[in-house]
Amino acid sequence: MNFKIITYKSQDWHDAVKLREKILREPLGSKFSAIELEDEKYHIQIAGFLNNELVACAVLVPEEKAIKMQRVAVLETLRNKNYGSEMMVFCEKLALENNVEIIYCHARNTAVNFYLKNHYEKVGEYFDEDGIPHLKMIKKL
Repeated sequence: MNFKIITYKSQDWHDAVKLREKILREPLGSKFSAIELEDEKYHIQIAGFLNNELVACAVLVPEEKAIKMQRVAVLETLRNKNYGSEMMVFCEKLALENNVEIIYCHARNTAVNFYLKNHYEKVGEYFDEDGIPHLKMIKKL
């Protein structure tokens, strides 16, 4: 798989939004709002391509001393093939290049084991986000 930064509002970005909505929002009966998508112009957009098809994506939100990783999605048929872990390595490398020592996410309860496998640590208790239990998870780089 080939990972790269994609440009906000590019065709790759639109394809990534479609993938994220299919995986993350449609099961909840929702879509990303115009405001959520507009805010992405300030974020780092990551996409993973397999045979020139966009099949994985993530959004990195730079903060003062950390980067929040969000909207992580891998095409269902490609899960458990290490592509998600490869994307984590790519995102972590970008964080280090931006002089950030901590990367964190709000992991859905169904993704906690994936992040644990990738050496993220649980922080605090579960909380509700979008009607789903989430857990803050961090990794010191």
